[in-house]
Parts: sequence; C-alpha cells; structure tokens
Amino acid sequence: MRAALLLLALTIGFYSKLTLSRQYTFLDWPDLAYQVLPWYQFQARAWHSGRFPLWDPYQWCGQSLVGQLQPGATFPLNWPLFWAPLRAGRLSLDLFHWHFVLMHWLAALFMYSYCRELQRSRFASVLAAAGFCLGGYLTTTTWPQMMNGALWAPLIFLFYHRAGRTTGLAAAANAAACGATMGFALLAGHHQAPMFILLALGAVFLWDFFTSGDRRRRAWQIVLVVAFAALVGAFALLPAWEYGSRAYRWVNLPSPLRMNQRAPYNAQISGLIPLSLLGVVTPVEKVTSNPFVGVVGVTLSLLGLAACWKERAVRLHACLALGGLAYALGSYSVFQGLLYAVVPFLDKARSPGHAVLLFQFGLLVVAAHGADALCAASPWRVRLVKGLLGGAALLGGSTLLLWSAGVPPAGHAESLMFTSLAALLLAALMGAASRRPFTPKWAQAGLLLLLLAETSAASAYAIRPRTNPQTPNCLDQLQQHRSVIEFLRSQPRPFRFYADDAEIPYNVGDWEGLDDTAGYLASVSADLYDFVGLDWTRTVLMLNQVYVASRQKTRPEQVEVFSEPGGLKVFRNPDAFPRAWLVRRVRAVPDHVAAVQLFGSSDFDPKRETFLVGPQSKAPFWEPCEGEAAARYVANEIHRVDVTIRTACPGMLVVSDPLFPGWQASVDGNPAALYAAYGALRGVVVPAGEHVVEMHYRPRSVYLGGALSAIGLAGCLLLAAIAKRESRKSGGRYGP
Repeated sequence: MRAALLLLALTIGFYSKLTLSRQYTFLDWPDLAYQVLPWYQFQARAWHSGRFPLWDPYQWCGQSLVGQLQPGATFPLNWPLFWAPLRAGRLSLDLFHWHFVLMHWLAALFMYSYCRELQRSRFASVLAAAGFCLGGYLTTTTWPQMMNGALWAPLIFLFYHRAGRTTGLAAAANAAACGATMGFALLAGHHQAPMFILLALGAVFLWDFFTSGDRRRRAWQIVLVVAFAALVGAFALLPAWEYGSRAYRWVNLPSPLRMNQRAPYNAQISGLIPLSLLGVVTPVEKVTSNPFVGVVGVTLSLLGLAACWKERAVRLHACLALGGLAYALGSYSVFQGLLYAVVPFLDKARSPGHAVLLFQFGLLVVAAHGADALCAASPWRVRLVKGLLGGAALLGGSTLLLWSAGVPPAGHAESLMFTSLAALLLAALMGAASRRPFTPKWAQAGLLLLLLAETSAASAYAIRPRTNPQTPNCLDQLQQHRSVIEFLRSQPRPFRFYADDAEIPYNVGDWEGLDDTAGYLASVSADLYDFVGLDWTRTVLMLNQVYVASRQKTRPEQVEVFSEPGGLKVFRNPDAFPRAWLVRRVRAVPDHVAAVQLFGSSDFDPKRETFLVGPQSKAPFWEPCEGEAAARYVANEIHRVDVTIRTACPGMLVVSDPLFPGWQASVDGNPAALYAAYGALRGVVVPAGEHVVEMHYRPRSVYLGGALSAIGLAGCLLLAAIAKRESRKSGGRYGP
C-alpha cells in the first residue's frame, strides 16, 4: 500500500502541470485534438443520453464506432471518463487529464508488481516502475489508445511468469489471467502495442518451450493464453474484423488498402535511425518514438547485467530489450524486415519505432536488478563510477568545445550538458552509496530524484500550454469559426455538410454533433468510399450534402448563405438530395466497373432509379407506375432511423446512410430486407400506401463479442477462485 501511494504521489507530482494546474495539456497535437478528443466527446455525449455508442453517425455519413477500434469504445477503463460530469456540455479536459495521469499510475503499479514478482526489493521495484510509467514510451506516446494498450505489458509478463513456476490449476489460472490481460490490451483501442507485446511473449514462449523439460505443459499454457486473450478481446476483435474486412485504410500510400491486402514494406512509418540511439541516454528530440531510458536506467542496467548475469530473468529481459531495440530500428535492421515478412498480420503495425516499448520495459527490469546490487561490494560498481566520471568529463568538455565553435545547435548542446551533469551526479551517488555520512536510503532517494529529473527533461515537450496567444494551437482551433458552426447548428435537420479541412481541420461532426460527409479518420467503409468514387461531385449531393463551409464555391450551382468576417463562408447546394427518397426502378450490375459505367451513362437518373452490385444480386421487380411519393424523417438517432413514406406506387425507399452489417429494417413493424442501393446505401422495398420504415443498428459482432468477453472474464475469475481454494486445502501458495 505504501508503495502504491508513493507511486501515486510521484505520478501526480510528475504531471503537476496537468493535475495541479489548468494551464497545460497533453492534447495539443493534431491527432489528439482533431480526432481523439472529438471521438471521446461524442461518446461522452452518448453515455449521458443513456446510450452505449456503437455507431458514429457524424463522420463519413456514418461508420461503425466499435469496429474502428481507436475510439476505445470497448475499453472498460474509459467508461468512467465518458460517464463523468460534463462541463457546459463538453468533456471536461481536467477530468481527461486526471484519467491520463491515473492510467500512468496503473502502469506503475503493474511494473512494480512484476519486479516484486521477480523478487526485487521495494526500492528497486519503485525505481523501475517510475522509469516505466514516467519516462520513455508511456510518457512521450500521448495517444490514449496506444498508451492504454502498452501499459499492460508488465502484468502480461507477470502472469506468464507465474504460470511457468506453478503447476496444476494454479498454472492454468495464471495462464488464463495472462491471456485475459492481453485481451484488455486489445480492448484498449489500438492494435500496435498489443501486437509487439504478443510478438515478445511468443519469443519468450519459444525460448521456454525449447529449453523446458515439460514441453506439453508449456504448450497447454500458451493455448490457454491465446484462448483467453481471444475471448476477453472479442468485444473489440469481432467488430474490428467485421469492419476491417469491409473498409479501406490509409497506409501512407496514394491509395488506401483493404485488410486482406498486405501493406508494402515502404508504407511503414520510419522507425528509429542510428543517430537517434543517442536518445537512449540524452533527452534529444524524438524522431518517431522516444527510446529514452536515461543515464540512471542505463547505468543500473549495466550493473544488473554485470552483477546478476547468472539470473535467468536478467538474461531474458536483456534479450527482450535488445530485440525490441533491433525491431525499432526498422529498415536499418535486417531482423525487423525478416519478421515483417514472415509473421502474419505484422504489416498492420506500421510503426516499428514503437517497439521501443519492449526495449524500455526489458531494460528497466534489468535496471531493477542493478539497483539491488548497487550497495553490494562489487568491482563493477567501482568501474561504473569511473566510467561515469570519464564519460561526463569527455561529453561535457567536447560539448563545450563544439558549442563554442557553433556545433552542435544550442538545444542539443543543452541536452548533452544535462546528460553530462546527470552522469556526474550519478557517479557521486554510486560512490557515496556505501560511505558515511550517506546511508543506502539517502542514496536510493537521490537515485529516484535523479531519475525523475531525467525523465522530466525528456518528456517536457509532450506537455504544452492549453492556449497560445501568439499562435493558435490545436485546441484553439476547436473554438475557431464559431459563427459558422452556430449557423449550421441553427439550420433545420436532417442535413449533411462538408467543411474545408484547411479551415476546420478537426472532426467537427463528432465535436458538435453535426452530420459530416467526410472526417479525420484512418479508415472508412469500402462500399461507401467506392460509391463516392463513382463521381465525387454528384454522389455527395446524393448523400444529402446541403452545406459546404469554405472560402470559395466548390460548384458553380452553390448559393452563398452565410459569411463570417474572417472570410469563411457557407454555401448551399440547392440540388442536394433529401435524406430519403423513393425510386421506381432497380437494376442489377455484375461488378463495380459496370456500376461506374451505368452511373455515368446519360440514361441513368439516380432520383428515379438505383442499382444493386454483385453477380448474385436479384433486383426486386414491380410493374412501372407513375404517382407522387413523399418521405419524411421522424427520428434520426445514433442507432435508429425512422422514415414515414407515402407513395401511390411500390418502389424502393433509399436512405442516404451507408449499409453495414448490423442494420435491420422493418416496414410497419414487420421485418424487411435491406438492399445496398447504389452499392452502398440502405434501400427498403415498400408497397403503395402510407408506411413507417424503421431501421435499427443491432450488430451481432458486438453482441457476440461482448458475450464472449464476459465469458472469458468469468472463466478467468472462476479458474482463479478454484485454484485458490485448492491451494488453501493443500496448504500451498497460490500464484495469482
């Protein structure tokens, strides 16, 4: 308990700009302010209206929220944030900051528990936990969906370690807990960190399998790990698989890819470069990921390697750290290219630099062993002290000489001088650790403070002011063009709009609760994207794009209806389609190529007819008929659309929302088939007369995934309870 409170105090103090001040934020980055914050705002608004959001109607005409993974809708630890009180109808940034900080504290608790499991002292465990949660990857990777998946690494390895040293039901319970923890990492929102953790866990398993005398037991344990990871993660995995198989994703190429298309190697976001390895000990500006561990962490890990090499945990985690660093080097590492080529789905993790998570995790575990060996009489401690003094003198002296000559730049020179000073202070602490008047506790406190100073210097750039009077930052952009937003909000609904992303770069649909025909997303429904690609000018009109916010007209037919003093205007498309209309003719085309030809032909009128795409498509047929038809929206909610239709002739009601698995329709309360009108939109056949058409989003993938996750958690808890009872009966010690 004392260690947990100490780590909580350290975490709150480290992030004092977020916890004790309202002047700073970690959200001043485009992806966070423009994408993640609007996602969270939409979900918080949905939670407060009594709904668990599964579908996002505000981006790209409607997309599966759960299937996109990154919004983190299925992560239970996000739910208290969404349910927390709103401030003026908005998600509270203060509560968001506290949530961010408490997630780091959770990472510290996991790392502390793992080091204690490896029989490290309380001080060594606190030191490693502080380094893990306050430095390196978890501090400089501020995307919540990535950070929330990465923080489970110590707990995953903790349960795997316990599964290896226990037998019987205890081993099974620990293996199940290991898998369940991996499942939580998958629920967190992004697949990248869990994939790297799973890759590392697989390497450790292979090591254990081929060096263990009981391979059958090891094999059954990994089967349990995989099974419970799949079960607990199913709440996110099943909807993600359903959505991913029907979506395009952008992968740094001119054209998006489908999930079954392997991302080419050159589509990766570059990893570390050799020069950035200097950032392991020096707080220099990151390239794509920050490998920083610091002088304290690196020195203690060297001491741990030298003094504790015979311990299996040291060798294992040293190899884990080396492997993570080798992978993080990306194209500079043959090792990474080989794994990229042969490991299934690894191409989906396109940022090899994020593997520094494994490097820092493994190195800090070794550093915990070094911290315990610090006060022991060892020739290695003396050698390291001499090495630190020599390195500090060499680095500081050469930096001063180069700085005086104008090389390196001042910012880098300050970082190098900081490293030189840290090395000098660490040498003094290590030298005084076993001498009077210093006691081991004083030396330990000094080491912890020095570690915090280093991590604070390395992560300072991640926390920025909330507002910038000189240059508007990303959060300030959310408050720009308020008059345009208020004009759109005042217009009668339903309607969709498009905003020039050079003027309004954020996901204004989610942020303001307005229906957008575009959005700041990493993926989009393939059918909808193909439909828009039929003719980018005409199809957006069919999607009910009534308004366009830009400085200039995008079509000659547009009419200016609003202008703000800054020059941004709102134009109306007078020929935009309504949200729903009736067509009297349905054609069938064999493929997308034929659909493009038909849509571009002069005899095709999308206001009166539609088409279905696919060799098996059977177009409904009725006798030609002329007569009036009128459709009116009654309800347009997150998971529900109601339309009243009055028609003199039978036909197909088309709603300009994308058709996706999970949407169900009924006509006058009777189930009705949904057709992919124009290859993408929702179509329902209605007879002549007056009818009420209802559409509800009830995705089986989400319901089945949620049930499997609940079964996985219940099974894990049941195994733990049975194993604990058996352990008590036999007088043994239960692992978990």
